[in-house]
Amino acid sequence: MASYKVTCALTLLTLLTPECLSQLDAVVCGQAPLNTRLLGGSSEVTDGEWPWMASLQKDGRHVCGGTLVDEDSVLSSDDCVSSSPTASDWTVVLGRLKQNSSNPFEVTLKVTDITLSNQTGSNAAVLHLETPPTLSNYIQPICVDNGRTFSVGLTCWAAGWSSGAGGEEQVLQEIQTSVVDCEDTRRDSVCTEALTLEQEFSGGPLMCRQDGSWFLAGVLAVENKLTTRSLTVQGKSVNNYAQMYFR
Repeated sequence: MASYKVTCALTLLTLLTPECLSQLDAVVCGQAPLNTRLLGGSSEVTDGEWPWMASLQKDGRHVCGGTLVDEDSVLSSDDCVSSSPTASDWTVVLGRLKQNSSNPFEVTLKVTDITLSNQTGSNAAVLHLETPPTLSNYIQPICVDNGRTFSVGLTCWAAGWSSGAGGEEQVLQEIQTSVVDCEDTRRDSVCTEALTLEQEFSGGPLMCRQDGSWFLAGVLAVENKLTTRSLTVQGKSVNNYAQMYFR
């Protein structure tokens, strides 16, 4: 099992091109019409529940999760791609539910460029897609807002694929948590209840719903190997660096 840190959404804004930034305002984001789940701890996902969820693939194999944040941009962790930063080595699958079964709503897209963050303490990567996918109930971008904060009690979710869960088909997993008081941490932080995550969740999103839309709060990234399974999200608001760590 691995410890995780979360790079918050501000990093993404520094990695996207001006053209992409202008598109963020133009494209409707954070809408998941097929997501009706309100409560629950950890469970399998159904088609379209997290339509921005991406699978980063190398040699036809799932390596990490990612999040569609624009029509042609996927945010992930640079831990996933830094060992092989050549864009042609990667493909991105959107609309996928199961790693080991057929998925009628999925599309596979080539990657033309990978931008790694050069900010201290940040580990984000943006994969630029060769062509934008056709948006549908099963493929949508999540919202990114670098001025947003998350109040105590707000429900948030992590999602990802894992070889240790989801059965033989490796169905996408979702884990619910909620924002709690950070107590002795900085006042610009947002902390959540403990999460149990698999290493394959790396690159996937921490996401929260506010004002009728889903927002990206952070990106899961493997930090090091540990034996415990209990994880606590510890982060700052989307204006700053954040991290997820063991307690």
